[in-house]
Amino acid sequence: MVDIHEQTKFDWKTEENDVVFVYPSNTVEVKQLEDYIPKSTLSQIDEPFTTIHTLNLVGPKRVHVIRKEDLAQKAKRNDIYKKIASLKGDNLVLIDTIEGDDYLEIVQELSENLVTINYSFDYYKTSEQNQKQDKNYYYYGKSKIYDNMRKGFVYGTLINRCKDLVNKPYNKMTVADLVKHAKSLETYNHITVEIFNKEEIKKMNMGAFLGVNKGSKEEPALILVSYQNSDESRKTALVGKGVMYDTGGYSLKSTTGMPGMKTDMAGAASVLTAVEILAKLNVKANVMAIVAATANRIGDDAIVPDDILTAASGATIEIISTDAEGRLTLADAVWFAQQKGATHVVDIATLTGAMVRALGHEYTGAFTNDQDYLSELLSAAKKANEPIWHMPLSDGYREIIKSKVADIKNSGGPLAGASTAAAFIEHFIKPETKWIHLDIAGTATKEKYGATGVMVKTLAELFQ
Repeated sequence: MVDIHEQTKFDWKTEENDVVFVYPSNTVEVKQLEDYIPKSTLSQIDEPFTTIHTLNLVGPKRVHVIRKEDLAQKAKRNDIYKKIASLKGDNLVLIDTIEGDDYLEIVQELSENLVTINYSFDYYKTSEQNQKQDKNYYYYGKSKIYDNMRKGFVYGTLINRCKDLVNKPYNKMTVADLVKHAKSLETYNHITVEIFNKEEIKKMNMGAFLGVNKGSKEEPALILVSYQNSDESRKTALVGKGVMYDTGGYSLKSTTGMPGMKTDMAGAASVLTAVEILAKLNVKANVMAIVAATANRIGDDAIVPDDILTAASGATIEIISTDAEGRLTLADAVWFAQQKGATHVVDIATLTGAMVRALGHEYTGAFTNDQDYLSELLSAAKKANEPIWHMPLSDGYREIIKSKVADIKNSGGPLAGASTAAAFIEHFIKPETKWIHLDIAGTATKEKYGATGVMVKTLAELFQ
């Protein structure tokens, strides 16, 4: 675990931790160091990040020097953050040496990155060598940076928690486990949690959601986390795809396509975590996180292609592929969000392989019925440094998913799969509702790192 603290006193002679600072700097602390380490040595540093062994001239055994001109360049900051995050043991950062217009932004980014870069998912490894030691970073300075330090730490800590939810295998992260996690959020002020069981879901006529669950022994759950901390009339619902494991159903995935499907609930993890961040930071907003949680399995009662389901909205759906299941759960979930008074809806889902083929792992795809609302989200994404690409949605795509035997079909075939999937969800959005669909199929995970926690920060920034 990585933790970040404030330190109120500092002296070069008695400080035991390694010290990180920016050079050149006019702070008293750096001028004092020049009494022990020649200024000529410090001024000759020509790398973004350099470690100097102090040879017992001062208390710290090492000082780590960030070159000011490199820190001023945004393109070089991530590499600097990685260097600081890789330091062993406890370290002290002389925060007043970070100067300039981006001072507070850098403090927040550094706090977040120290936590997220040190993330690893090794809960189930038994070897002692795989258990990482705790790290502490201390910030010392007279500047008032606590709020930015804390915000970065909150982001980093909870993004890591989101990654944990996604990285856990299905036998460790079932519907019941996700419900337990959601219920734990009730400890925060302004949060209430409601869990609807299978019988209650049936009473709401959620035939699309229940259809996906028919092949699973584990009962579904509809999760509603409400964060009420504002008098404003806007009420936003963040709807996350919560397919805890996706076998593809009877449209069975291949032996190479199925491993990794534990991550098909990344959307659910993102919306629950975003609301937790808002509560942790006491942001003034009214937000719901909604998840229709189930596994997509094979069983005697499982749906098959050609079946027709009736969604909570009353719309009938022809099943073309049981592997196009996420949009079925979202259909009832976004409808439920609007029934609960949502004026704005953002749904987020690992929805289509077509999105991965279109944008790879660099961009999240976005679809919308309101350009102004998407502009708000794009502004938040820019702050979060999470790139989004606006994808097309038109009558041509809507035409493709019309069914000859029902109102709509759940797959439009191999062409423009991300756009036809978005058109399917849009079918359940009321005309007056402002709506954005985010397809994170390509960005929710990276092979080397596992879950990324993508869009958590963007969704949190949307309300700040």
